[in-house]
Order: sequence, then structure tokens, then C-alpha cells
Amino acid sequence: MSYQEGFDIAQRYDLLCRASQSHVEQDGQRLQLAADLDVLDKIINHDLPELARSGSPDHFADILKSLNLELEHFREFCEFPDLAQKVVVGVGGAFSAGKSSLINTLLGKKRLVVEIDPTTSLPTYLLYGEQEQITALNLFRRRVILSQDEFASLTHEEKIKYGSQIAGLLRSAFVSDPDFAWKNIALLDTPGYSKPDSEQWSERTDESVARSQLNLSNFIIWVVSATQGTISEDDLKFLTTLNADIPKLIVVSRADAKTPEDIAKIVALVKQTTAERGVNVLDVVPVSARKKNDYPVQPVVSFLEKWDEQKKGLSFAQNFKWQFLEYARFIDVEQRLALLKLNRLNRILALSDITEIESDTEELQQSAQADLQQWEDIRQKIDKISLYTTNFTEPLSYQDSAFLKLPKFP
Repeated sequence: MSYQEGFDIAQRYDLLCRASQSHVEQDGQRLQLAADLDVLDKIINHDLPELARSGSPDHFADILKSLNLELEHFREFCEFPDLAQKVVVGVGGAFSAGKSSLINTLLGKKRLVVEIDPTTSLPTYLLYGEQEQITALNLFRRRVILSQDEFASLTHEEKIKYGSQIAGLLRSAFVSDPDFAWKNIALLDTPGYSKPDSEQWSERTDESVARSQLNLSNFIIWVVSATQGTISEDDLKFLTTLNADIPKLIVVSRADAKTPEDIAKIVALVKQTTAERGVNVLDVVPVSARKKNDYPVQPVVSFLEKWDEQKKGLSFAQNFKWQFLEYARFIDVEQRLALLKLNRLNRILALSDITEIESDTEELQQSAQADLQQWEDIRQKIDKISLYTTNFTEPLSYQDSAFLKLPKFP
């Protein structure tokens, strides 16, 4: 196979080695942090599923996935503590809707690769930093420093050009830029979403992953391509599953692909359709990277300037607690049903004077008491796990990482 001429094989190999590193830096606090996070991982992925075998809600798989995604975001925060105080603006939309192009237009320069596919797309945070730097987290959650050229090479043509697939070894990327205009904001470029039966589907564009990423944002910019003619039914269904309290701005990208009359109709139709479906949006703004005078990005910039004035606190504990509350609500319902069953059996036993009925009822009564006790035990264990996982949000900053005061798990 012939690869791109002139590329340095040694440099590519060096990048591959850095992207696949699995060792932890030999620093006492970092080693302790890694151990503490491993405890959290075990609680979520071993102890909780083990407990779920005794009883769990139908959507337990969704709860578990959300907890893992929240844990992943927490790991990112541990490596990049600046994120914790940033107002996160998630940029979402269907795959290839024009999200990366919009962000490049907002920044006034190309910082994101547009030529990607679902398997190489990385959730990428863009934020202010005193110096220009690109850092990625690999599959082993280790930091990997990338040059601009290395980051730009992570496209769907990587294998054709270089014979490598390094993008598949990385979880997320963080682009720090001293020219980034909004010091309190982090823009999150999400890979987009797609359904399992779609050609664009991959683990990175799974609907639940995209939903969790956007639900962790403080604001959402949803991108719709003007070439679609309007917002799609899939987009509408997806938007209705997002947290309704998160303010949403819809941007119609590639506005130059349609006539001004068509764009006006598209904007009006998107406003009408979202309102009818109960999706509250701040505005619908058409933009174009090619015809910036006709469709300027300034209205979007104005929203970012407003959001940049806001302050943000830590929300990891709240997000974890929300998932455990979903589980707790299920247990509460089961406890009420078990208690109702027990009360009815008690009444039958009190009113019956037939020996056979009394004997059968006593057996059912003992079974109902055991069920009620089991749900009480599960609730206590869930509360204990919830308390532990929501007690680690007091971070200590140490150099460029956050270290935590984690209690011992009982």
C-alpha cells in the first residue's frame, strides 16, 4: 500500500507510542487519585450491577451508562480542572451537520478538523489558555500532548495517508488557545448522534453518549444544515429527550446553499416546529462560513458573550445523585407495593377463621415480609453508594491536576 509521500515514519511511530501509553506518572498524589477513581469505577461497574440483580428499574442500563459517562467527565476534570469552573456550551446536531465548521467560524481560524468520520470523531473542548496547547486523553485515560499537525492528521484519511488509526486510541481532546475570546466558556464539539441502524453509527456517535454529553452542558447550540430544508424528525425527537432546563440556540448552517427566501422560510418553520413539539429555543440563527456578510456569525457571538458573563460551580455530585434518585424512585414504588400486599394479607389473616386459608396466608405473609425487607436492604445499599459517589466533589488543585478527598467506602 502506498502512503502519503514525505511523511516521517519515526514521528508517526512516536505519536502512536504516546497515544497508547498506559502507565501512570510516578507521582504519589497522582497514583492515589488513580486508585481512588478505580474504587469509584468498581462501585459503579461491579457493586451496582451486582445489587441490580436483586431488583432494578427497566432502564437500569441507561442509568449505568449515564453514570459511566459522568465518571468519564469527572476523570476529564481531574486531568483538566479548569473545566470545572467553565460554562460549557455543547455544540450538537446530527453527524456532519456542520458543527466543527461553525466552531471554526466562531474562532476565526481552523482549529477543528472537518474531514472526520464517526469512528475518528473526538469530543473536543476548546477553551482559553495562557499558551496554545492540544492535549488528548487516550483509552487508558492518560494525557497525550499533540502538535497542531498531529491533531489535524486525525481524519478519516489517516489510515490511507499514514497507515495508522491513532484517533481510535483517543477518548477526547482539549484545545487551549490564548486567542480564545471567552475566558469563562468551554466550547464542546460533540461527535454528533446517529441511530444504531444508521451508516454513521459508532460507539462515539451513539444517541445515549451524545445525550449525556449535551445534558452536562450549561447551554446548547444545536446545528441544523440548511440543505435539509428544515429540522429533521430525528433531531426533534432527540431534542425532546434533552434536559428542558438547558437553554438551546438553533443555528442553521450552510445558509449559502439556499436562496434568502428559502432561508427565511426554513427559520420560520424551525421556530414553528420546535414550538409545536415543546422544545423551547432562544432563537434560530442562519449562518454561513462562505457568505459571512449575508449570514454573519455575530448573533451567535452575542449569545456567547452573554453566557461568558455567568459563573459556574461544580455539579458532579448533583449529576451522580440524579441518577441514583432514578433508581431510588423505582425502589420506593416497589416498597409501597410490597407493603400494600403485606397489609392485605394481614387483613385476610385477621378476618379468616379457616385453618387452610390461615396456613396459606401465613406463608404468603412471610414471603411478603421478606420482599419488603429485601427492598429496604437494597434501598440502604443504594443510599450508601449514592452518598459515597456524591461525596468526592471537594477537589484540591495540585499543579495541573485535581486531587480529591475521597472517603473510604464501607
